[in-house]
Amino acid sequence: MVHSTCATPAAVFSSNYSCASSSSRASSTFERSFYDCTSASTSMSSLESCSSTAKRCSCELTNESELNRLYIDHAQSTDGLWHGPLPLHEWKKRFLPSREIESYEIDFSAVPGLHDAINLENRVAHSGLCATVFPRATLGVHGQDHTTNTLFSADFSILSEDLEMDHDSRYVRDELLSRTMAFGDIVPEKCDPCPFANGKPDTEEAAYTRGRLAAMARAVAVNSHRTFCYAFILMPELARLMRFDHAGIVFSELFPWRTSGDLINFLVSFDCMSLAQRGCDTSVSRIASDSEEGVQAKEILACSDALPDDVQHSTVIPADYHGALSLMNVYDDDQKIYHRVVVHRPVKAVEHYVGRATRGFYGVDLDESAVVYVKDAWRIASPNAAPEAATYRRLNEHGVPYLPGFYLGGDVPEDTASLRAQSSVTSLATAVQSTRSQLLLENRDELLKRPRDAIIGLHAHVHHRLLFKKIGRPLKSFKSTLQLCMALTHGLKAHGAAYEDAMILHRDISGGNVLIDKHGQGMLIDWDMCLWRENKEEAERTGQKIGTWAYISADLLIGRSKRPHLLRDDLESFLHVLYYHVFRYRPTVPASSAAQKELFASMDRVFNTAWSTDDGSVGGVAKSHYICSPAHFDPCMMRDFVHPLPLRRLMLKARDTFEPMYASEPLVRKSRDEDRIALDLERRDMYLKALNTARTRLQTPEYFISLFSGLTEDYDPERFHWPSDDGSMDQFIPSRPKPTTAVRSTAGSGESRKRSAASLGDDGTPSGKAQRVSASRNVSAGTLARARRSLRGKRSTKPV
Repeated sequence: MVHSTCATPAAVFSSNYSCASSSSRASSTFERSFYDCTSASTSMSSLESCSSTAKRCSCELTNESELNRLYIDHAQSTDGLWHGPLPLHEWKKRFLPSREIESYEIDFSAVPGLHDAINLENRVAHSGLCATVFPRATLGVHGQDHTTNTLFSADFSILSEDLEMDHDSRYVRDELLSRTMAFGDIVPEKCDPCPFANGKPDTEEAAYTRGRLAAMARAVAVNSHRTFCYAFILMPELARLMRFDHAGIVFSELFPWRTSGDLINFLVSFDCMSLAQRGCDTSVSRIASDSEEGVQAKEILACSDALPDDVQHSTVIPADYHGALSLMNVYDDDQKIYHRVVVHRPVKAVEHYVGRATRGFYGVDLDESAVVYVKDAWRIASPNAAPEAATYRRLNEHGVPYLPGFYLGGDVPEDTASLRAQSSVTSLATAVQSTRSQLLLENRDELLKRPRDAIIGLHAHVHHRLLFKKIGRPLKSFKSTLQLCMALTHGLKAHGAAYEDAMILHRDISGGNVLIDKHGQGMLIDWDMCLWRENKEEAERTGQKIGTWAYISADLLIGRSKRPHLLRDDLESFLHVLYYHVFRYRPTVPASSAAQKELFASMDRVFNTAWSTDDGSVGGVAKSHYICSPAHFDPCMMRDFVHPLPLRRLMLKARDTFEPMYASEPLVRKSRDEDRIALDLERRDMYLKALNTARTRLQTPEYFISLFSGLTEDYDPERFHWPSDDGSMDQFIPSRPKPTTAVRSTAGSGESRKRSAASLGDDGTPSGKAQRVSASRNVSAGTLARARRSLRGKRSTKPV
């Protein structure tokens, strides 16, 4: 049993097979190294066979180059997270329900060696072995991922509805992914996703298949409500079964699917499963938009004023929508009660399946008669990581201001229907939805062949769902620079009260975790990586890089001093958020000028720089330089171009707070000149005094809060003028359109990767939020894999 490792560099495949309903078109020759998106590579011919057998559609709807990049990303995001091969009998014992099933025989021997999905569908469908699900060849139709607008097509799908395989049907396109219960791909033998499991070298074709499967699992999960997902891979003679959950992927050994009957056994077993056994989240049910709950939700929505001005009511439930909605039963594990919440589709979803897999919904709480925000995530089950619902309860108990209004939530029960049927659930200890892949590693160390850089640990994840009364919009949507700074002031006040009164340190201050509510006030969200300060073991853990890379303090990124994550690191993160948002979203230096190019280069170095060492990934040198020197964001440049005056004053004073922490101690030179020695001693004394002052100021949150509030809330209007019309104007023009850009959340943060900063993204990266990383043993395998992958994909930038 082995893990997958990084594949060797490979060329990206581009399909050239058309569907029946559209004319074929020539495929593009998009050439790129598989694990290095920035370099050209060899020809595509070695990967074309991954799809030629299945004859996948490449009509005008298919953006092949974007899909290729997506598969690269997903292949990298799951490095080290493929676990197996599990003997087939054990895979079935662990993951399939044990029951007597009817015996079927299908003559797969007559399927051609170069088989296709339609031929396979005909064999399975005509056998009558599936009575409750519908095995279909889906390679000629497309399912739309409504969070990214990307179209996906699995070769073969097991559907919950007998959809007509009509390529041009809007209904099929909208519903295909949500109706997919399991899926499979049909590939030649050299495209086996796990050749390393049989002692063979990992290949470009294998990595491509892994990425495609992982991307499909994510697309199915975010467009439905799933706890895990089954998948399979068919080659001319051999096959594998796979199970995806948020801790990792467990795959079976190879088996001869034509002759062994194991594929038939899987399909029959799947047909007999309950919804929960198929990986469906039974706390959520589909309802018609004209159902009693749907009508009630629309009535509550019509009367609500909870949404910010920039968010339309149609974002919650489209006015002319007649399709299915979802009814969530949200359980509060403190009050032991349920609330019914109607949602349409996620407005936010992270781009990878393994890990926390956070999604956000606008919803209507029928029991609260309110429009709310729903955060749905898979938290790490660790004694050192408090559930976010428990954290919010503690924050509320201590009256911490400027929070998103958490009022109900907790871990999702395993059997919602049975629990709801109970007359009282007050004293019940309920089983909760959790991952199972991590159980594979128990007592199996001797069977695992681990490459040197493989991720070893898998952590149990637990399904966690939270409801919030406040709905915010992104910090980057500020209407004026005063509103930007006021939101950060409010975030600082929430952070300070949490630290001093509730004894909680946030540890993930970022541009995505400070929102602006409908009244223009800031609120601090996403406390899932926080520290309860009485947890001494975690509080004293050293060498951790916790947070969102672009905003982590310079000292933690540099990593020279092995120390814990401290209050001052979070305060410094507020500084980086301020600088990033001003220079990214305000027209400071003249457009297209040399000064602008220099500014963008500085932002690249300050917020994106990372390189790998034997001790992990490090960065932060350019950050330390901008704090203690004019190397980046020169104060002279700021005096000329950053307006208004109170904004510039705030930026410089906030920066000066940290300057002594990064300044070099003056040397006392050996000399016969007593005046020179005296001058050196005086400089060193001044340095030590400034350092001591800075350390004292940063031991508590009061000074930094007063600095912000003094220029935003308590300023002298006769001396300082804040204009009301200097709102956000994005200064970075994308180099090319991004049709697969994810919908951004207005009430929650996500995890996204860092890339080369040729064009920086919303939070210091070219697309989406910056990567959240942690070296903590509490961090998920998915987060660590994506952190390593993001740093591996980014060009190394030498310290300056």
